[in-house]
Amino acid sequence: MKFISPLLLIASFILYAGCASSSSVTQERPGTSVNVHNPNLGLDDYLNRLSGVRVFGKGQYARVQIRGGSSFELPHTPLFILDGIRLGRDFSSVYRMVDMNKVNTVRVLNTSRATFLYGHDGYAGAIEILTEE
Repeated sequence: MKFISPLLLIASFILYAGCASSSSVTQERPGTSVNVHNPNLGLDDYLNRLSGVRVFGKGQYARVQIRGGSSFELPHTPLFILDGIRLGRDFSSVYRMVDMNKVNTVRVLNTSRATFLYGHDGYAGAIEILTEE
């Protein structure tokens, strides 16, 4: 009987700590998303504003890489998603396909979050592009 109350206290503390930390996981880190206000800027310009994203070059010929995703065998380019639809890794075709007049938000997902959401396709991170509805 003497051991039950300390065990219950420890179990409730663990449960409370787990619930408290899970709410912070769902919040976005600063710099992981950007709202699109100027449709005259290209997708590469908005990607340059995201924390952890490197853009080499300009316009449709730019190369995009998310910091942290490195492998000798796999490509370093992130997966591009438009409103939940996987567009692939070719930035040039995504650049031509996306109408910046309709884009509302661009968000970067690091490799662990992207792998959790998109499986193996997210191994190099992901860029989510959300349009107005």
